[in-house]
Amino acid sequence: MILVRILEEVLGGLVGWKGQEETFGKRASDKKSFLTVDHLKNKNFENSFEASTELIGLGIQSILQDDLTRPFQIEEEEASLLHFPKETLNLPFYVFGLGFRWGFLFPIRVCFMVFSVLFLTISSVICVVLNAEMKYFRYCGITFAKLFNLSTGLIVNFHDKKNRPRVPGVAVANHLSANDVMTIYSGCDYDGVGYTITGQSHGGFVKYLYKYGGKLTPLLLVDRACDKNRNALLQAIVEHSKKTEKDTYPVLLFPEGYCSNNKAVLQFRKAIFNGETAIYPIAMKQNSRFGDAFWSEDTFIPYLIRIMTSWCSIIDMYYLPAMYKESSESEEQFAKRVQCAIAAKLSVDALPFDGKLKSEKEREKYKGKLQACLAEKL
Repeated sequence: MILVRILEEVLGGLVGWKGQEETFGKRASDKKSFLTVDHLKNKNFENSFEASTELIGLGIQSILQDDLTRPFQIEEEEASLLHFPKETLNLPFYVFGLGFRWGFLFPIRVCFMVFSVLFLTISSVICVVLNAEMKYFRYCGITFAKLFNLSTGLIVNFHDKKNRPRVPGVAVANHLSANDVMTIYSGCDYDGVGYTITGQSHGGFVKYLYKYGGKLTPLLLVDRACDKNRNALLQAIVEHSKKTEKDTYPVLLFPEGYCSNNKAVLQFRKAIFNGETAIYPIAMKQNSRFGDAFWSEDTFIPYLIRIMTSWCSIIDMYYLPAMYKESSESEEQFAKRVQCAIAAKLSVDALPFDGKLKSEKEREKYKGKLQACLAEKL
């Protein structure tokens, strides 16, 4: 962290963002309204003038903020040290930084990445062959997570560790990238508990990590395109989250279902919020001045290269107190309350939109539904 402070003081002043007010923390109220199909259906207007006034206001707000695409946009941070400088005076420092990141940091991180992958492969094989105790599996899993974070230049600051997830329970977090699993797992105590990992099936390098990482910690994967597979996974998560055995870990879940850019929290899927177990919210807030951890690329390797050639990625991880479903709440209301708790900690909006709207085709379909509802109200 000392190196980070030096970068902030020296390089920050050179590129002109030092002393600027952080705009990330500006967040609308939790009660903010959005132009959604459900809002239009549930809202009763006394007259057409009232309807027109509110709908125009919501429409202008949505146009200005573009709520459907905001969580997936790649925005150039004014405070970033990675982009080409706007002032010619800063060009030499940019060129030096570019050479330093690609010529020095990147080769070192590649070496650490190779070492971490070898460690994962060898340690998982040894633990399986020797039928080692659970604590050795957990030790290797946590060590690999720390090595992987080191190879990607990730710095994680953990807050409120007293609220870390326990058994039985489900840990839910906002989602930046496939690396979130290693980010969260690296915060486990060697003599504590790990996590039962859940996620979407991937190919390529991520598949390799899942293959051998699944030897060191319980792993539950889902094929998003298969409804039957999703239902089976949900049942497995529910059953696993209720176990209280000594060697059982809390389930780690990303209920947004999609990666977002940390500018908002997407709508949580309600299935796991049935009240049968405790929910442990985890809020991950990134500082993208030195590197953006959001996975926006189509495949994993280009993303990995981008973050490995950044100065570093900084994430503050907040463990929030356990939350329980109230008797008067529906699953949807409980999911919304947990989503809002994480969004409030991050100082961003809790959006009422599903991650499927990342697809342009899905956005067009949703806009069509909005137009139909608007026509009915007006």
